[in-house]
Amino acid sequence: MSHRSSLKRPSSVSTISDPEKASEKSSEDEYEPGIEAKPAADVTIYNAYNMGPAFGKKFPLPYIRLMVSKVMQEKLTNKTYNPTDARKLARDVADEINLRMKGEGYCPRYKHVVNVMLYQQTGAGCFYGARAIWDYLADDYLNYTFDGGSFVCIATVFGCYQY
Repeated sequence: MSHRSSLKRPSSVSTISDPEKASEKSSEDEYEPGIEAKPAADVTIYNAYNMGPAFGKKFPLPYIRLMVSKVMQEKLTNKTYNPTDARKLARDVADEINLRMKGEGYCPRYKHVVNVMLYQQTGAGCFYGARAIWDYLADDYLNYTFDGGSFVCIATVFGCYQY
């Protein structure tokens, strides 16, 4: 009795009448230790989820800075500070930046927040701050200041990556 024949599994009773098919069945039933099914070498498996923005797809600050500066120039040039119009003017600037961010400045998987502050320039200082839970590798912000002579307008655009 050879060593190979002792490693065979007991074959089950077969109802196959063709002898060629019966011999194929017995070769499939043969068991040799150490020979397992190996994964295909030509298959590459990628993650189906994103752990951050793709390389080169971060929040595009230079483009957004150009867009915000154009909006501020269009809306605020040759304007003077008027307390009754300041709220409407700030809202118009914020809405225009928001619309352009949704159109031209669209970044996949980024949510943006636009904050505009307009105040009269009387010689007093102003401190502007913001707090948030922040991911330094994915999130970013842009701060742009427009000096209109009688007023100052500060626009901030936050870009937060949505995981």
